[in-house]
Amino acid sequence: MNSRERQFLKVMRKLDAAGQEQVVAFAEFMRSRQKPEAPQEKVIEKPNLLPAREGESVVGAIKRLRESYSMLDAKEMLNDTSSLMSRHVMGGIEAETVIAEMEIMFERHYQRYCGVSEDS
Repeated sequence: MNSRERQFLKVMRKLDAAGQEQVVAFAEFMRSRQKPEAPQEKVIEKPNLLPAREGESVVGAIKRLRESYSMLDAKEMLNDTSSLMSRHVMGGIEAETVIAEMEIMFERHYQRYCGVSEDS
C-alpha cells in the first residue's frame, strides 16, 4: 500500500457510514468519467548479467544479481533470498552452493516476470 492509499484509508476510517458511502459514490463517478486506457504491451527488459567476482560472498552475489536483474521486484524475492541466506549463515551451506542456487532463483523469477510458466 502506498502513502496515498494509506492516507485515503485513514480519512475513510474517520468518516461515518454515510460519509464513506458518499466518498465511494464520488470515486465511482470519477472513475466512470475517465477515458478507458488502451492496454499497453508490457516491455520486457533483458537482464544485464554481471560476472561473479573472485571469492564473491553471498551478500556480494545478492547485490550483483539485483543489479543484473534490476527489473525484478526485490520485495517479491525477499522470502527466497532470505531463506537461501539463512541456509548459508545458520545451516553452514558453502557460499558457492548458495550463490549457484541464488542464480537459479533469480533466473526463475525473471522467467516468471517474462510470463513463462514454470511448467515450460
